[in-house]
Amino acid sequence: MFSVASTVKLHHTDAAGVLFFVNYFKIAHDAYEEFLEAIGLDIAYLINGSPFLLLIAHAEADYKKPQRVGDKITVEIKVEHIGNSSFTLVYRIIDASGEEATSVKTVHAALDKKTGKVIRLPEELKANLKKYQ
Repeated sequence: MFSVASTVKLHHTDAAGVLFFVNYFKIAHDAYEEFLEAIGLDIAYLINGSPFLLLIAHAEADYKKPQRVGDKITVEIKVEHIGNSSFTLVYRIIDASGEEATSVKTVHAALDKKTGKVIRLPEELKANLKKYQ
């Protein structure tokens, strides 16, 4: 499992000071970028130099407990599934008391930059993802 500590910022919240639902995805995506770095895939290289992209094909979230501005949270990432051309990540957003506040799931598909078609996941990427399964 991979984890990232964070704090709910004012700009993450709505007028009531509660973490706005769409921002759970932003927090998960910030953790995803750190996860990519940890498995040796620099986000700048992925966008600017890699022959492929990893696009989000599906995203969902389950909200269990509201989070408020200033709350300390931890985002835990686990690889749930690795397929031929995609992989699924599960993010658990844990509050300061250790309880799961929200879970997010994203499915990422590999696409060839030139053709825009789905391709097989590179073997090195699959091997690095397996470390977090």
